[in-house]
Amino acid sequence: MQFIVKQSVALGLKYVVCSPGSRNAPLLIAFNQHPQIECIIIPDERCAAFYALGIAQQTDALVGVCCTSGSAALNYYPAIAEAYYQQTPLLVFTADRPISWVDQGDGQTIVQHEVFKNHIRFSTTITENVWDKEQQWFVNRQISEAFHSANETVKGPVHINLPFSEPLYDQVEINESAFIEPIQISTLNHSLSDQQLKQIQQTWEKSPKKMILCGQMAPNEALENSLKFISEDPSVIILVENTSNLVHLQFVHCIDRTLQGIKETELADFSPDLLVILGGAVVSKKIKSYLRKFTPKETWKVGHDFLFMDTYQSLVHSFPMNPFTFIKSIDLTTRNYDANYRNKWKQKDYINKDKALAFINQQTIFSDLVASNLLLDYIPENSNLHLANSSIVRYAQLADPIKTIHTFCNRGTSGIDGSTSTACGASFVTPNKCNTLITGDISFFYDSNAFFNKLSLSNFRVFLINNDGGGIFKIIPGPDTTNELNEFFVFEHGYSAEYICKAFGVKYYSAKSISDIEQQMEEFYTITSSDKPSLMEIFTDSELNDKILKQYFDALS
Repeated sequence: MQFIVKQSVALGLKYVVCSPGSRNAPLLIAFNQHPQIECIIIPDERCAAFYALGIAQQTDALVGVCCTSGSAALNYYPAIAEAYYQQTPLLVFTADRPISWVDQGDGQTIVQHEVFKNHIRFSTTITENVWDKEQQWFVNRQISEAFHSANETVKGPVHINLPFSEPLYDQVEINESAFIEPIQISTLNHSLSDQQLKQIQQTWEKSPKKMILCGQMAPNEALENSLKFISEDPSVIILVENTSNLVHLQFVHCIDRTLQGIKETELADFSPDLLVILGGAVVSKKIKSYLRKFTPKETWKVGHDFLFMDTYQSLVHSFPMNPFTFIKSIDLTTRNYDANYRNKWKQKDYINKDKALAFINQQTIFSDLVASNLLLDYIPENSNLHLANSSIVRYAQLADPIKTIHTFCNRGTSGIDGSTSTACGASFVTPNKCNTLITGDISFFYDSNAFFNKLSLSNFRVFLINNDGGGIFKIIPGPDTTNELNEFFVFEHGYSAEYICKAFGVKYYSAKSISDIEQQMEEFYTITSSDKPSLMEIFTDSELNDKILKQYFDALS
């Protein structure tokens, strides 16, 4: 085991999120005793994997997770799927029983070989004993391949399954001469040929209406600057979301808000001739429906992942290359200055921004919309904002982002299962930066074990909007036409987070109005090194939230 850990460290592993167990004792001991590995103990395996995801998001480096055998490994799967679609590198170590005892009625024994095969970049099972030279040569190759697969151009999770026989707690000195230099792979950047550049340029210049749509991505200043430059072309409109982490006055940041201001008779005229897709998932369902109905003549997808992903049913070219490199390759010396495409979009954007602010300022009823808008104004500059899924991330897209705030959300699979744990992991690895999570009640209760650990996380703050159920099901069309809405879809529960906070030592605040929030905000964000996380539970009226949101969009039309 020490051989495997030493190879992992040589390839750059620094953090391992461990869950207590017996079968993984050799792993736990070996990782803990290596001076270059920092072990984080998270008892709940599902939470542990999302913690690792949050750490990997912030460090852009491979992070390990380590668990015992049996169903423990299966609890990793939601975070593994999220990492797969979000292209986040995770190194998954699962301890296993000896292969000879699989399906033989032995405790905590399931089929673990390639158990994550549909959402993994690489998977292997390594035999127990690696004493002879040939075995060490083979293990070195497997470890090197796992690290390369996780960190290559398309990043993602990899799985190393390790069967162990008893005894599990014996320790031996590693033979330093057994160490083998890991295999290093050089990643090459894709570039365009002269002929490809010529074809791209011809299409670009003959397209009077060009739209660049940016999905989820990590902060990227170089790309942002290139997009700023390209946005000066009046034939180009750039649409982004909070999770794109791209901010500029010429961009449209609130897609749904702006689209709502385009009249039915105008929709076709606002559709692009050329659509360029950058980044990952897009939150807005409105833009997806719009671009599927008013199909662009041509769509280009830029990025190394999922080359045939045709979200808008108009894909013509897929370019497996870095978005920054692609955008920089476009020659902007020839610009269509007669075009008015950007200005048309931005005019609608400015008008509806004013309408939206007027509507919210006129509200006398406290609601999810009002609360979300207020909270976003209080997020400290130069900090991280984490958003839970469902209605929370959608409300956030209705407010313009702040440049110095980086926004994160698990939009790979868009599940609610690990929002808090992912944000906790990010907080742990960025101790000098404030991290704020805005979450809904269902997401929070589902992942409340995120606080079941001994970490202090004094830089972590949570706003919990409790509207007594899954408010998203009152917003989306369909569920409200059934008799099962409140019990089976919304799941009205009547619970509060107060005693969960008390159980885990989280500072608890409560609010039922704007004044309640404002009066507590200064104390809420005061951080001392001895503090635990703080949570403010904000109660809104579930019977009114969806009605006010509908009124909001009606006011924008």
